[in-house]
Amino acid sequence: MSTSKKRQRYTAYAATAAILVITVLLMLLLPGEPEAGETIQENPDRLVNVKTFETGSYPTEIRITGRVTSVDRIELFSEVQGVLVSGDRPFRTGNRFRKGEVLVRLDDTEAAFELASSRSRFQSALSAMLPEIRLDFSDRFEVWASYVDDINPIEPLPEFPEITDRTERFFFSANDIFGQYFSIRSAESRLEKFTIKAPFNGELRMADAFPGTLISPGVKLGEFFGDTHELESFVSVSDLEFIEPGSPVKLQSPAINEELTGRITRIGRSVDPGTQAFPVFVEIQSSLLRDGLYLEGRITGRTLEDVSEIPRNLLTRDNTVMVIEDDVATHRSVEPVYFNRETVLVRGLSAEDQVIELRAGTTRLAGTRVTPAE
Repeated sequence: MSTSKKRQRYTAYAATAAILVITVLLMLLLPGEPEAGETIQENPDRLVNVKTFETGSYPTEIRITGRVTSVDRIELFSEVQGVLVSGDRPFRTGNRFRKGEVLVRLDDTEAAFELASSRSRFQSALSAMLPEIRLDFSDRFEVWASYVDDINPIEPLPEFPEITDRTERFFFSANDIFGQYFSIRSAESRLEKFTIKAPFNGELRMADAFPGTLISPGVKLGEFFGDTHELESFVSVSDLEFIEPGSPVKLQSPAINEELTGRITRIGRSVDPGTQAFPVFVEIQSSLLRDGLYLEGRITGRTLEDVSEIPRNLLTRDNTVMVIEDDVATHRSVEPVYFNRETVLVRGLSAEDQVIELRAGTTRLAGTRVTPAE
């Protein structure tokens, strides 16, 4: 067979193969005629999950964290000298005392006897002056006689009668009555320092004195902490307008198995240079707290009116949400008013709006027909 004939045969084979390939492609691309009884399906609307949100009044919630410190805290020092004796409870670290109970008492027997002796001498001095008072100040005799009768050497002195007459004042001053009176009152005040009472409910800490120990003036006996604590935290400038002194706060800690309540006592007006935030102080009353304990809290702030609370993931970067309008997915502009940790309060929605749940790719639904899923 000659070369020209072989070339013609190969060309015929190639043309036949090309016709077959084109025929197959046309059959795949072009739809065939429907058979009898067969209907053509239209593309259905895309099913989407939707939610509705009520419009109303919602409180703002500001998250805070911080560590607590005792508001009521005093160091116990002795101002007098004496032997330590037991108070209403043993003077031991960890013991709790109520307001007014005796924390520690020093033996005051000697000081009490000396004070009683001073009162007795004072009473004797006034008694010796009564005859002169009857002669020179007859109208005042009954006043001073009653005052002398009221003096009891083992009880605090009664209040000194008021003196308005200049001559009468000179008379008592010349007999050193004023000096004796105020000396006794000073000794009474000093006698009270032998007993230290709890100024508030609290707990004794760092108690390092024992009954029978001779205590000298200026010796530290321990520390007393009250049940009122304070938490210092910081809030941003945008959150500052939603809170005020007195706002309630809910607090919790992994170390405490119950929720604590507190309130804002004050708000600082100076910006912290490190955080660029304002300090907020929360007062908490609980015997469970200890200095340095870490707490997390939620401040219930100002209530906003005519807003809807929606999940933050439904709000786009352009401050829109996707709703269904006339069976079409549409972006609706809303006004974000306040951002919580997981939700956002917005204006611009009503309870009838069907908000589409946004997931990966659903933001591209805008302009397409959709149907709410059952």
